[in-house]
Amino acid sequence: MKKKLLVVLGLLFMFMSFFHLSFSRTYHHFFSESTDLSKENVSGIYLGESINNDNVKSKYGYINKLSQDNVKYNYYYLNEKMEVATEKYDDKIIRFVVNDKNISSDKDIKIGDDKVKIIKCYGRNYYKRVEQGTNILGYVDRKNNTSLEFWMYDDKIMFFRLGYNYME
Repeated sequence: MKKKLLVVLGLLFMFMSFFHLSFSRTYHHFFSESTDLSKENVSGIYLGESINNDNVKSKYGYINKLSQDNVKYNYYYLNEKMEVATEKYDDKIIRFVVNDKNISSDKDIKIGDDKVKIIKCYGRNYYKRVEQGTNILGYVDRKNNTSLEFWMYDDKIMFFRLGYNYME
């Protein structure tokens, strides 16, 4: 009986170890240690700012054309390589998606940088997961309910996302 229990627990551990990368963001946010992301912004624009405030309009003009059809959120391009999301009936930014090599994170991480540089700047409290076949290195800030994820290809950043944790 004891031997069977050990085998079952061993198989369960192997299953969890192998498949944990494909678990949801929420799973990883729950088990990862918190990292302070309170200063994170994209080109001087912060989560929670209106897409139509003076700061955004002075850099990108008036934003009102949707960039994709999404049931839950509105997505808009600020430029051809940077997208933001808002709630359906609100204008507050809840996510940035950055694919512009000239725009960096608050700690100067850019498209093309590697995992070593990310960890050097943000620390070891990261999680790893896989979505759509892409390796992701992420950080969660529980106090501010935000996360920063670096989507990797060939161990180099191809884009990064900054957003509120409740987003799927």
